Amino acid sequence: MVRTVYSPEYCLQYLEQYASRESFVSGLILGQITEARENVIHLARTPEEKSDTDSEQSYTSEKTPIKNLSGVSEAWVADHAKHVTRMLPGGMFVMGIFIVSEGDIFEDPTSFSKAKTILNYTHKVLSSNQYMYGNYSHSNERLVLHMSTSTKVLTCKSLEVGAPKTIIKPVEWKFLSKPQQWQRIDCYYDFDEVYPVIVKQKGISVKQQFQQILESAHKTIETSVMFIDGELKDGAEVLEQMSKKKKTKSSKNAQDAPKSMHASLFVPYENSMPETVEYLECDGNIHFSGVVSSSVFMYPKATINETIAAVKQDIVRSLASRFTMHCDALIDDNLLPEEKVCFNEPPRRVLVPVGSLYLCDYLFPGESPAEALLSVRELLDLQLTETDVICDVETPADTSEFDALDRDRSNEEMLATPQEASQFMYITGIGFALFVLIFSVFMNYYYQGIMGFFSKSVSKD
Repeated sequence: MVRTVYSPEYCLQYLEQYASRESFVSGLILGQITEARENVIHLARTPEEKSDTDSEQSYTSEKTPIKNLSGVSEAWVADHAKHVTRMLPGGMFVMGIFIVSEGDIFEDPTSFSKAKTILNYTHKVLSSNQYMYGNYSHSNERLVLHMSTSTKVLTCKSLEVGAPKTIIKPVEWKFLSKPQQWQRIDCYYDFDEVYPVIVKQKGISVKQQFQQILESAHKTIETSVMFIDGELKDGAEVLEQMSKKKKTKSSKNAQDAPKSMHASLFVPYENSMPETVEYLECDGNIHFSGVVSSSVFMYPKATINETIAAVKQDIVRSLASRFTMHCDALIDDNLLPEEKVCFNEPPRRVLVPVGSLYLCDYLFPGESPAEALLSVRELLDLQLTETDVICDVETPADTSEFDALDRDRSNEEMLATPQEASQFMYITGIGFALFVLIFSVFMNYYYQGIMGFFSKSVSKD
């Protein structure tokens, strides 16, 4: 049976516009794979590689345009895929690459070998961080879509990455004249946890500490039980069936059907507490508090199990993205530079429209929607305006509790200034304390406000 992929019609127009210029272009295929169907949501051109002499941290470059696939750096494509994956909601992935060039790359051994190298290297890079869910688990087959600039013929095939022997399979690519319908599922994940900071002889960096916290959060989220619109559903049930049942109960008018579903995560009691209470002698603690906003978009014929997996992926991917972005922005990676209390906000999530659904970007405190437009233009090859960016899915952090702590400790400890705190975060005291380590995460289904996701660390004498 030939594999079939469905794509919006504007993707064909996107390819034809580059083919008409008779110029070489390559990029990423973004989409979702479910048991019911494979859907492509967008084609994102890979920007030209930045030259080594360019001091600006941007994908934009002034170097000579690449004329064929042999001039493409697999590391650059993989880096593009890594950044784009951060922008994808859970359940969506980089499905492969597309190429617009002269001739037929499948008939050219050099070009075809290069395509395999790019796919394998990208797969390796995306697999290096399991919490980003860069590689979907359905299979290791990746797509290669090619359009010839001379004949305008479109050909798609699949290759298996990571396999010693390359198996090529034909793929049927179908363009949809009507926009693909998606079922939106929203979830607000309440993240309020305190973790110990233990400095060993070799020390511990912020990245190492965050990795441990992310591992703990991942285990908690994976063991949680999900309710959709307040109901615990059969995993084999299809989303479309659930929507029809609710529509029948509420009204016969289709306009009364809910536009989105709400997901709630609950940790079973037996999983909310550790097997044993562990008393640790620690150097301080680090406190994460706030609500992570999650919005995933599923094909209506996707199952409840696929939807649950996508929501959990989205939350973990969002946490991993913020931690990575914040660590990359740090000037000092030392966890305990000096004794003080420090507050800081990781980047907050904003939504950007792509076709009939939304992808996301992350803005640091003080950044405007214009910063998101820059990422969208460079990484997704889309031209949007500031009014298109939805910035209110997560509001700025509520610092009242931290301000109270500041007043209480003003005579005892030095508090980092906002400017200083923006350069490093989670700075804890050097003194020792006894800490009872208890992991638990609760999701309030009726949670009305959306606090900005923020984190803070507190030292103990």
